Amino acid sequence: MKKYKLIYKCYGMLDAKSIQLLLESFNIKSKAYQESAGVALGLTVGGLGAANVYVKNEDFEDAQKIISLLENGKLEMPEIDLDNQTLNDVDIDDFDLINDED
Repeated sequence: MKKYKLIYKCYGMLDAKSIQLLLESFNIKSKAYQESAGVALGLTVGGLGAANVYVKNEDFEDAQKIISLLENGKLEMPEIDLDNQTLNDVDIDDFDLINDED
């Protein structure tokens, strides 16, 4: 019996990896594969460009529910009103993006 089952077909590896990360955020391990010729040629359309995401058989139903939520727009982030958010000097000082020790 097969250990993994196809859960999603994508256009290219970027889409497949996005689905894989989504599933893994729900603790569902998955594998993403694309035809090696498609990878070498950088294709994202057609049979060679298609990428597939697989999950373990025991996780298939949970993965289907998550994919359904995604396709129905139930996993979208709420809108954030950036115009009403302010940073003061204390907040800006908390950011240590560049190390100026040189």
